[in-house]
Amino acid sequence: MSDTAVLALDWGTTRLRAFRMAEDGAILERRDAPAGIRAIDDGDFEDAFQTIVGDWLPPAGETRPLIVLGGMIGSRQGWFEAPYVPCPADPESLVSHAIAARTESGHALWIAPGLSLSEGGRADVMRGEELQIFGALEQLGPGRHLLCLPGTHSKWALLEDGIIRDFHTYMTGELFDVLRRHSILGTTIEHAVWSDAGFEKGLTAARSDAGLLAHLFTVRAGTLLETLPVEESGSFLSGLLIGSEVASATRDLAEKSEVCIIGNPDLTDLYTPAIARHGIRCRQLGEYTGAHGLFRLATGLRKRL
Repeated sequence: MSDTAVLALDWGTTRLRAFRMAEDGAILERRDAPAGIRAIDDGDFEDAFQTIVGDWLPPAGETRPLIVLGGMIGSRQGWFEAPYVPCPADPESLVSHAIAARTESGHALWIAPGLSLSEGGRADVMRGEELQIFGALEQLGPGRHLLCLPGTHSKWALLEDGIIRDFHTYMTGELFDVLRRHSILGTTIEHAVWSDAGFEKGLTAARSDAGLLAHLFTVRAGTLLETLPVEESGSFLSGLLIGSEVASATRDLAEKSEVCIIGNPDLTDLYTPAIARHGIRCRQLGEYTGAHGLFRLATGLRKRL
């Protein structure tokens, strides 16, 4: 495939998204598989790599594309560990701290670093989201921007003229899963179906002064006392958690006039009404900015090689 300039792999905890990209950054082909680092048996990342993108790799003797990987694949539990870059950080920071590696079959790789933040007793890290943010720079333009990246561990970041100044992590998705699987609330919401009305009730509860912990048991008590229909209970919990996250994030991070959302529409469409309740505009930037962030990294690496 002589038109391939970059192979970009956004390799996270639960999924692997691979992109075959042209010299100008256009996405020629993409693949999405449930092959995140948690799903790889015995840490055999080489086999997963060959399975997903092996047919994109040119035979020996032909010009090889630059292969860049980002996300949790660069964590301690991943294939090759890459460092964390302290914030504030810009795209060049990722280029200068990317690490070179090589597969068992001899393919050269570059692994993107993550970002870290440590101040005032608060510690935080991200891997992968920084590439999504830097991949959206052309859409965002200069100035200050507040970004939301929903997920298992949602990230909210403050970007200023292309520099990530601050960010916060919210374990919203994981907390929902833990409560559903390992708490008394699970016996209630296992019978639930999606309900817009239940979700809206959860968003409303999240804005009350009582706070998240005081409302969680409502999921069970409300169904027992028949003030919350059982079929709405799961959606109520989702709205309560997302609404609490949004309330905290818009309080903790300074810029509040607009929130730019990056991610899967199934998630971003839930965050939009939660953010709108705070009188804040929402702008969705698309799902594949991570690929463009990896391409930006590849472009910077080429200048160094």
